[in-house]
Amino acid sequence: MATLKEIISEAKVNNDFIYRGCAYESYDLVPTLARKLGAGRLNQDISFGQYDIYAAIVENAAKREYREVNMNGNSNELSQHYGIDTSYLDWSYSVYVALYFAFTSYLKKFVDENILNRPIDACKMHCLRDDFNKHKYCMYKLNKTLYDELKNQYPKLPLIVYDTDHKNERMKSQQGLLSSIDTNNVAQGSKIQDSQIQIIVDWLHSNNPSDSLEKKDNKYLWNNETFLEKITYKLPQRDRNYLQKCLKENGAISTKLFPDFEGVKKNIEFSEDYNILRDWEIAYQEASFHSNCISKEDLLKMANGDQNVIDSRLNTDQLKEGEFFLFRKVSSMATRVYSNGQIDLVKQKF
Repeated sequence: MATLKEIISEAKVNNDFIYRGCAYESYDLVPTLARKLGAGRLNQDISFGQYDIYAAIVENAAKREYREVNMNGNSNELSQHYGIDTSYLDWSYSVYVALYFAFTSYLKKFVDENILNRPIDACKMHCLRDDFNKHKYCMYKLNKTLYDELKNQYPKLPLIVYDTDHKNERMKSQQGLLSSIDTNNVAQGSKIQDSQIQIIVDWLHSNNPSDSLEKKDNKYLWNNETFLEKITYKLPQRDRNYLQKCLKENGAISTKLFPDFEGVKKNIEFSEDYNILRDWEIAYQEASFHSNCISKEDLLKMANGDQNVIDSRLNTDQLKEGEFFLFRKVSSMATRVYSNGQIDLVKQKF
C-alpha cells in the first residue's frame, strides 16, 4: 500500500502517466452506464450492440437538451463532466485532480450515509473515526506514452483514450481525458460490465497471444513496462492535512476545477461536511495527553477554550491551508485542568 507522499513524488518525476482517483479500492474501470445496465434486470444478457443502442438514445436526448439550454460542445464529453451516466471514464493528466475527486467523493458519501439523520453516540463516534482514518482509496495510473505505442501497433485495440475539449473551461481546468471501449472490436466473451483493462487483455489474448499484457500483482505490464497500475492508499489525519495543502497549492480545488456556480456550491457543501466530521471528532486522530509535556500557558489557554491550542493538542484536521473553511463550531472539545495536573475533556457550547 502506498502513502500519499509516495504517490505525489512518483507523479512529479514521471509524466508518462494519466490518473483516475476512486473513492473506494473496490472500484474497477467500469463506466457508470455499464454498471447501471449490468445491475438491471437484463443483467448478463445485454450485448454490446444493445449497450450501443442504449448509449445512443441517451446521447441523442442529451444533444436535444443541450441545444435547448444553449450549451455547446461534444455531447458525450458534456454529459460525462456534468454527471450523466455514460460509457466513458474520466482521467486527468494531474495526479492532484485525481486525488481531489477520490477524497471529496468519499467525504460526501461518508457524511450522507453515516452522519445525516443518524443517531450517534460516543461508541459509534469512535467507530466512525476509525473507519474514516483507515478507509482505503485507490488510484489508477495509465501509461499514456505506452498506450499510444500499443494503439499505434494495434489500431483495432478496443481501448480509446483521448483529450477532452479544452474550449470548455471545466474540462480545461480538470486537464481531462476520457477512455471508452470500441464495442465493434471487443473479443468474443467480453461483457459490458467487464473492466476496460480486462477487455483489452482479452482482445490481445485473442488476436495476439504472443504479445499480451502480463498481470503482476496490481500492475499490467507490456514489454516489461508498467502499462496500468492500481494503487491503494489511506488518508490518516496527517495525510489529510497534507493533501489539502497540496491540492490548494496546485489548483485542484472546487472553484478551480468547476469554474462556475457548481464550484462555489461544492466548496461550501464539502466545508459543511468536513465541519460536521470535526464537530463529531471523526476528522481527528487521538493524541496522548501528558501534563508534563504541555506548558502551563498552553494549559491555561486550553482551559479557557482557545480553539487553536485545543486543535493542535487533539490533532484535529486543520482547515486553514486547503479549500475547506472552518465554520463557527456548534460544539467542541474544551479542557478542564485540575490542581493535581489531571486533564479531562468536556463538551463546551460556543
